[in-house]
Amino acid sequence: MPPSEVLGHFPKPGLRANSWHRILGIILLLPLCLWSLTGLVFLIKPGYTGAYATLTPRFLPITQSFTITPAEDWSEVKLYRTLLGDHLIVKIHDTWRHLDPSNMRDRPLPSQHELAQLVDDAMAQWRERYGNIAAVQGDRIFTDTGVEINVDWSQLTFTQTGSDTRVINTLYKIHYLQWLGTPTLNAILGAAGAFSVIVLALLGLVNYLKTRKTRASL
Repeated sequence: MPPSEVLGHFPKPGLRANSWHRILGIILLLPLCLWSLTGLVFLIKPGYTGAYATLTPRFLPITQSFTITPAEDWSEVKLYRTLLGDHLIVKIHDTWRHLDPSNMRDRPLPSQHELAQLVDDAMAQWRERYGNIAAVQGDRIFTDTGVEINVDWSQLTFTQTGSDTRVINTLYKIHYLQWLGTPTLNAILGAAGAFSVIVLALLGLVNYLKTRKTRASL
């Protein structure tokens, strides 16, 4: 057998486009499968209604008249009444303050018992989700259904997080490659993932064009 024929059976040095395409495809197999599965969840949105439901205090009609003279640095003013009394919420620059409209003094965070009353009153129409209050820790309320409610007393607003909310938030982190715990590392991983997908697509296009050219030359 001539030497030229013998040498012709050895592969050329270096990796060809189809080899790189195969290696990169294997590396991206898990991220792409997770991205597809989580994307399907985001499309269907199972359990989103309860997971991101808005919980607000039950506001009552204001029965007392107040004379309120806004200060020059107030940009927003809100007056509410709940079972804990009257609340004046004002925004000073970028900071919210919770005042007592009867004396214009700051209203401190109420006692645990009063805070539990306020939150329990808000949960009354959503018992299936929130159940009953199991514990109170500062401005955080924990229910016997596993929901945590955070009270922003300065604005008189609530935010709630249940096990379903935590699961969906975890799926978002998986979908957007937030796997490394810090914003900087997650940004690097996300950029690397996006770049790898582009390279994978381009290698696939190169392989397709080469195959088409080879078939056309036969």
